[in-house]
Amino acid sequence: MLSVHVILVNYKNHEKTIRCLRALEKGNVKPNTAYVIDNASTEESRNYFKNNTFSFPVTWIYNQQNFGFAVACNQGIRIAQEKDKNAYIWLLNNDTLPTETALEKLINTAKKLKTGITGSLIKDNSGSFSGGVGFIHPRLASVRRPHSSNEKNFNYVEGSSFLISPECIQSVGYLSEDYFLYFEESDYCVRAKRKGFKIGWATDSIIIHDIGSSTGSENGKGNVPFFIDCLMIRNRIHFAKKNGFPTTGRFISLAISLILRIKRLQFARIAKIIQIVFSEQAFKRFIENNGGSYKISSRNQSNSL
Repeated sequence: MLSVHVILVNYKNHEKTIRCLRALEKGNVKPNTAYVIDNASTEESRNYFKNNTFSFPVTWIYNQQNFGFAVACNQGIRIAQEKDKNAYIWLLNNDTLPTETALEKLINTAKKLKTGITGSLIKDNSGSFSGGVGFIHPRLASVRRPHSSNEKNFNYVEGSSFLISPECIQSVGYLSEDYFLYFEESDYCVRAKRKGFKIGWATDSIIIHDIGSSTGSENGKGNVPFFIDCLMIRNRIHFAKKNGFPTTGRFISLAISLILRIKRLQFARIAKIIQIVFSEQAFKRFIENNGGSYKISSRNQSNSL
């Protein structure tokens, strides 16, 4: 019998995590287990979680530090795989509300299309279409969301609803942990496709997402918080380099980002972006200065663009 384990990462947002779990309870197909990884766990969040019970098993994992999204997801994947290596893994943002048929439709599409990774259709709080998959420019590695659910040939599935087949996990492995936050799902999709896996979009699997509620990543141009803005640019360049995008394209992409911030007079951002793009030690300090923890991998020591 097919089993699905859902993984939620919480960071100082315990009320929305509980709301997400309550929404999963209402589903006509429920996950076999939910793993909640509480990054930078506090006594407040632990007490809040302990006062809630659910109609399906929930395992709470409390981390004293915040090593980022991918590290937390990988913790949950490892535990789920130890218990059931043939299970699907559903990475789900904790600030989402899956509709009652979301998981059922997601599984149906994954089985029908035999995909390694499958995403849902995302709507914002007003019910407007927001995406669920994305496109990557073949030279600049810039990304965009689809304009409608009819677009095809997308390059990645958004991490807000990211279903991975057991065969894909066993072949591709875990999420890359050198991004901290953003672009790890794009990286995983690229790796999966290189292994021969397809990615799919279940446009009848509807997820309501409070997009950017935790990070401010969806604020208007020029208003994205300093940390998130710098992080996203660094990770886009890092993703492009890691996955073999043209060197010229990477330089052009970085230059465009810097020019835009010059026009906005955001000179502190320009200096920080340059630092963290060219130095992993600087990136480590940047993460730590913003409340996170980052482990430098011996495989990622190069400082060149």
